[in-house]
Amino acid sequence: MGFWSRLSGRAQREGELEREIQNHLDLEAEESGEYAARRAFGNVTIVKEDVRAVWSWTRLGHVWRDVRHGLRQVRRNPGFSAIAIATLALGIGVNAAMFSAVDAVLIRPLPYTDAGRLVMIWDEMGHIGFPKHYSTPAEWVEWRRQNMVFTDIAATESGEATLSGGGEPEQVPARKVTGNLWTVLGVHPAIGRVFTEDEDTRGARVAVISHGLWQRRFGGSPDVLGRTITINDGPYEVIGVMPPEFYFMPARDVDIWMPASFSPEHLTLFWWHDEQIVARLKPGVTLQQARESMAALSLRVTEGHVRPARKAVVVPLREELAGKTETSLVVLLAASGAVLLIACVNLANLLMSRGTVHRREVAIRAALGAGRGRLVTQFLIESLVLSGLGAFAGLAMATPVMRFLETLVPETMPSVRLTIDARVLAVSAAMAVAAGLAFGLAPALTGSRRALNEGLRDGGRGSTGAHSHWFQHSLIVLETALAVLLLTCGGLLLQTFQHLRQLDLGIRSEKLLTFVTPLFRYPDFDKRLAFVSAELDAIRVIPGVVSVGAISRIPLTEIAQTTQYLLAGQEPGATRTQDALSRVVTRDYFSTVGAGLRDGRFFDPSDRRSQTPVAIVNESFADRNFPGRSALGARFKFGATGPKGYSYTIVGVVREIRDRGVAEDLKPAVYRLHEQADQTGEAPSGIIVRTSVEPTSIVTAVRQAIWSVDKNQPLTHIRTVDDIVARQLSAPSQNTVLLGAFAALALLLASLGLYGVLSYAVTRRTNEIGLRMALGATSGDILRLFSRQGLALTIAGLAIGLGLAAAAARLMTTLFYGFEPDYLPAVAVVSLILLAVAAIASLLPARRASRIDPMRALHD
Repeated sequence: MGFWSRLSGRAQREGELEREIQNHLDLEAEESGEYAARRAFGNVTIVKEDVRAVWSWTRLGHVWRDVRHGLRQVRRNPGFSAIAIATLALGIGVNAAMFSAVDAVLIRPLPYTDAGRLVMIWDEMGHIGFPKHYSTPAEWVEWRRQNMVFTDIAATESGEATLSGGGEPEQVPARKVTGNLWTVLGVHPAIGRVFTEDEDTRGARVAVISHGLWQRRFGGSPDVLGRTITINDGPYEVIGVMPPEFYFMPARDVDIWMPASFSPEHLTLFWWHDEQIVARLKPGVTLQQARESMAALSLRVTEGHVRPARKAVVVPLREELAGKTETSLVVLLAASGAVLLIACVNLANLLMSRGTVHRREVAIRAALGAGRGRLVTQFLIESLVLSGLGAFAGLAMATPVMRFLETLVPETMPSVRLTIDARVLAVSAAMAVAAGLAFGLAPALTGSRRALNEGLRDGGRGSTGAHSHWFQHSLIVLETALAVLLLTCGGLLLQTFQHLRQLDLGIRSEKLLTFVTPLFRYPDFDKRLAFVSAELDAIRVIPGVVSVGAISRIPLTEIAQTTQYLLAGQEPGATRTQDALSRVVTRDYFSTVGAGLRDGRFFDPSDRRSQTPVAIVNESFADRNFPGRSALGARFKFGATGPKGYSYTIVGVVREIRDRGVAEDLKPAVYRLHEQADQTGEAPSGIIVRTSVEPTSIVTAVRQAIWSVDKNQPLTHIRTVDDIVARQLSAPSQNTVLLGAFAALALLLASLGLYGVLSYAVTRRTNEIGLRMALGATSGDILRLFSRQGLALTIAGLAIGLGLAAAAARLMTTLFYGFEPDYLPAVAVVSLILLAVAAIASLLPARRASRIDPMRALHD
């Protein structure tokens, strides 16, 4: 018999059972009377339940009846139900949204074969401020040849590419990669093929392009394969197109992959730190074994080539891709989980209070034969009905939160569109069931235990002993502690964000437009010098331009790019612990960005090309190398420290400029004049324009001005300095906003929970209050009694919460960006806020208690 047939026959069976029982009672009544017949037969309800127990689908029937009963309770108590559903919707909604983000970044498989075995390998160079630094071509060769823990090791390095011909020149992100990268990652092209190791070694002019570039520039045409395109003024044959989901370090938007084609000289360089190394663990090799093996191998390989010899750092690829976002997401997921737990605690208290009101009704059910297990089941299903409705409402609330969370996905991973998919639905359903059980179990057990013992005896009124509400008080302490934890951590993040916002950038960021003009077309120094001068002159005459300058790295954007230096009189070995940021600038750069001068002067027209060039250093360089004395006039070699290297004379000390980024540590920096930088391959490709108008309004004019000098010159990375700063502050800002929102929600729920428990206590102890007042207690005594109770619970939760916050702060150091927030002010502010809110929440029911009429209380 089918499922629906069984259900449709249920009503018929119920009718037959009812008629059979009535016939039996009628027969017995004819012989011994109706009263005696009923006594002999026993409890009719229990008999019916015993008969139903042997029917098929009995439990399903019970569940369905309980679900309908739960829905009726929702309609019968709209106020309570609305509060419960809204509370659960907030908790489940934010958790569903947070899970979708965590799933996208930390759980879903990466688009590589057996991605869990992929790792990144870095040089450990903490002695110069780089715990993880790019590796060198020579290290890649030796690691690949000698390692015992990887199946293979591949290398990649930056390689900006300019596409020209067939339209406007376009600068696109590109990478130079070794020919074995594809097998290390275990990836295949969507169409065509990838280049081989042999092509890489031979320096073949072939390229693999991204799916996005294929669609954007070539219209998705399949005949792109075999087409010759112009990259950096050279011909390259397109041999393959990668699938749309493919990406790899260091960013999601790489469009072209070309052979690295290291020269024999490059493969001997142990100081050319430009390689990102990826490797695949051999089967059976653990991450810890790989770390130990590579640390020893790297020391052995680099010994004799560099001092000190370097260790290698091995990091799982997913951890590298996620970066600081992993910590952010874990913290925010824990915070949203705390909000859901607080919501469950509140509902548990509400249901326990509500259970007291309905105790007589439950007692009647028990007297009619419902066992404790049956009552517990009914209570739990009522709770599950509420949590199910809350989950539906929460999913509707989750979508706008997802849009906000999408911005947390790191740039090393592809942009995602967070959606409510099957995984989110499954997790939401699990959360709904867990929440229903969490907030429904304690009231179910308590209500069913007291149902028969107390319900009929006291008629649903009066006072129960302390044992019946200590659990509610414990729940209030718990939710208060969680609210304090979130508030304190949110306060620490707010301190960090305010610190980052108030940092002195070393430049005036307003009305500064920046962009990059790649100078690969001008390898000759004199021609490059002439082009840069001509393009700056063309930009200066644009209406709205105040001044313009150029630099080799746009400020606030480049973490690395350091070079060793040697002060006059130092031994050559001193360079191993001395490095500084290297920047090549034009004369007007410092005045354009609004930099401050601590000592000496900026570059002026008297500084011309010379074998005795001058340099400007920052405060970190001066303070480290010339403590307590002036750096002016000091001489040093930079980069080329051999006999033929220039000796630079320091003519100025500029105040700190945060060249590496808003949240990055300061490092020594050396600024060289473009006209005198003929011993370096660095070129001032970054252009900075100070405007008197909205910076973005002159972009078209700037582009035309540069094309008037060279029609094939591309412009890329067009943005304002304010945009750069806002982008770098977006992650700490979003972390602060989200955790602050969770903390505020937790505080609201905790205060409502405290208010609810005290209000219930007033109702429960009405007789006691009347008796106290009849015996001489004043309204003030009653007010203080309940106020003290509320504040005692709050202080207990505050103490526990502050202890939890102190422990949590140690786990959140990554999110403080090197800043050490002051814990005591955060504690003081959180304590004041919590005590104030708790005082208000306690005062309202306490005042109601103090105004109770003792005669009416005793009479009722």
